[in-house]
Amino acid sequence: MNIFAKQVNNIDVHNKMDNTSVLGFFGQIKSVILSFSALVTALGNLWTAFLNALTAYDNAYAQTRKWMQTDELDVLDKTRDKAVRAFMNALKALVASPNAEKAAAAKRVQFTRDKYTVDAEDEYMKETTAISQMIQDMEANCQADLALTGLDEWFTDLKVKNEAFLAKMNERTEEQSGMQKGIVRDTRLQAEEAFRNLVKVINAMAICEYPAGLDFNAPIDRLNAEIEHYRQILARKGVSTGSNTNGSQQSGGQGSGDNGQQSGGQQGGDNGGQQVGDNGGQQGGDNGGQQGGGTTPVNPDPGTGGGGGDDLDPTNSED
Repeated sequence: MNIFAKQVNNIDVHNKMDNTSVLGFFGQIKSVILSFSALVTALGNLWTAFLNALTAYDNAYAQTRKWMQTDELDVLDKTRDKAVRAFMNALKALVASPNAEKAAAAKRVQFTRDKYTVDAEDEYMKETTAISQMIQDMEANCQADLALTGLDEWFTDLKVKNEAFLAKMNERTEEQSGMQKGIVRDTRLQAEEAFRNLVKVINAMAICEYPAGLDFNAPIDRLNAEIEHYRQILARKGVSTGSNTNGSQQSGGQGSGDNGQQSGGQQGGDNGGQQVGDNGGQQGGDNGGQQGGGTTPVNPDPGTGGGGGDDLDPTNSED
């Protein structure tokens, strides 16, 4: 027995990550463990349970994405995307204006724009949330500069088209909300529990040095590197990740609310279980972003490959 054995660190996947982030994170954990065949064998049925739970969660989330992608939404999204690009291009041109006053005004608008991750290639609700927040900020702080530069014409066009998309999205979401809440919530909880079980058993086997001869240091180092990677992404967005490492469980509060609004304490210890609201997460819930396909979700951080960007803010309710 080695009471000083390395341990897999804690990360609060339930309260701190939306569905996009959780699927990406679990996909990376799966890849790491698969690269250590002896560990896969040692985990046995627990590993199978994790794979099955992840597949069910991924498939359920993919199904909700299909529900959202109607022809009407697709047309409105493409129209809104053109307005996004037009506004951004006009702003970029005016920042370089030979008129010093207009250039200065455009730079102030650009400063506000840079506070938000707006990407026409993002998932429906992720893009809509970012645009809506940017519009609200600019309406409060940039009206004079928008008028001075002439950007108000592009700005108004973008606002109108974003609101049209959002109205149709809300209509579609209301139609499917019952199915989304039940299916994605339940499969996510099962995947989270399977992940916590894996971590507990890996840590216990490392301390007990069982099976004999299995090198636990390498896989634990890799797992902790992945956990730290996701912690840093979340930290860049101002999301506390609960930095206790293999400690005892602290006030494992209870989340509640139909859209996953957290109202209780947070997990602080060694992957302790928690109760959740209908949609899980802090607010990310069942409206997360990247569509899963099978069990190979994309890593949301462009630094390690993948295409979802690094915006893992669980307060963004995504489609």
